[in-house]
Amino acid sequence: MKKTTFILILLAMVSCVVYTKDRKKFVINDFSKVRLDTLIPNKNKSYYAYYIKVKGIVNDTIKIEMMNYGGHYIIPPGEIDTLLNADYYGKDTLIWAFNPYKATKGKLEIEYAL
Repeated sequence: MKKTTFILILLAMVSCVVYTKDRKKFVINDFSKVRLDTLIPNKNKSYYAYYIKVKGIVNDTIKIEMMNYGGHYIIPPGEIDTLLNADYYGKDTLIWAFNPYKATKGKLEIEYAL
C-alpha cells in the first residue's frame, strides 16, 4: 500500500512539471559572449507583465537588453539580488540579450518569465 501511494504521488508530481516557453531559468558562468534567448507567449494565456530575477555576484557592469522592443537594464557590479519587471500585454515573442558588457567573471542565476 505504501509503495503504491508513493508511486502515485511521484507520478502526480512529474505530471505537474510542464515545460513552458514563457518561463526560463539558467546560470551564467561564461562572461566571454552575449547570450540570446526568447520568451514565447502561450496563445491561451493573458499576460500583464514580465519579470527578470537576477541573483549572484559579478565583477563589473552587465546589461540585459530587450532586442525587439528596445530598452535595457544596467546591473552594477557586486553582489546582486534584484527583481526587474515591466508591463507586457502583447502576444509577441520577446528576444532578450544577456550581455556581459564590462564583466569578465562571476556567477549569476537568472530567471525570467511572462
